[in-house]
Order: sequence, then C-alpha cells, then structure tokens
Amino acid sequence: MNYLKQLAILLACCVAGDALSILMHGALPGNVLGLALLLLLLVFGRIQPHQVEGTADFLLQNMAFFFLPACLGVLEIFEQIRGEILAILAVCVLTTLCTAAATALTVHLVCCLQRRAGREVPEHE
Repeated sequence: MNYLKQLAILLACCVAGDALSILMHGALPGNVLGLALLLLLLVFGRIQPHQVEGTADFLLQNMAFFFLPACLGVLEIFEQIRGEILAILAVCVLTTLCTAAATALTVHLVCCLQRRAGREVPEHE
C-alpha cells in the first residue's frame, strides 16, 4: 500500500505539471514542469524523500522498459528516416559528447567552489 501512496504523489506531480503546461499554452512541457514541481516540494519540505523514494527507485531501475515504445516507434518509421540516419547518428554522438563535456565542467566547477569554501572534496581516481 505504501508504494501506491508514493506512486500517487509522483502521478499527482505529473498531472499538475501537465495542467500547468496547458495553462501556459505549451510554453514548457508538462513532464518538465511536473519534475520541477516535485523538486520544489522536496526542497521546501512539503514532501520528504522517503515518501517517494521506494517507487522512484523502482522506476529508475526499470527505466529501460519505458524507452521501448520510443524505440518501437523509430522502428516503425525507419524506412522514412533511412536517408537521414547518418545525420541522426552524428547529432546523437555530438550531443552525447557535449553532455559529457558539460557534466565534466560542472563537476570541476563545483569541486573548485567547494575547495574555495573550505569543504573537503572527494578525490577522483
């Protein structure tokens, strides 16, 4: 029963995000607004992490399952995108490299800020 309550909280944030998106005439996607709402609720203490942790962990551990519909959708339109497959792959590789570089830069900056503030920073291997 506890997992149902946790799922209800996550779904309520998702539905609220979709409703906000509709009210904003689609300026931001509902899933992004739902995650932002969940983050705000967690930051301001209206929801405690243990209230959603079990279900969130389950969803994260089974995330690959949620990508199946998207993958199958790509397979359905493969004939239409066959001519552009190299461009699509190039974009995928380029954005992956950009994401990795942005992540590394962010970690480096946070470590520098922590050192400057006098906090202990874990050593990297």
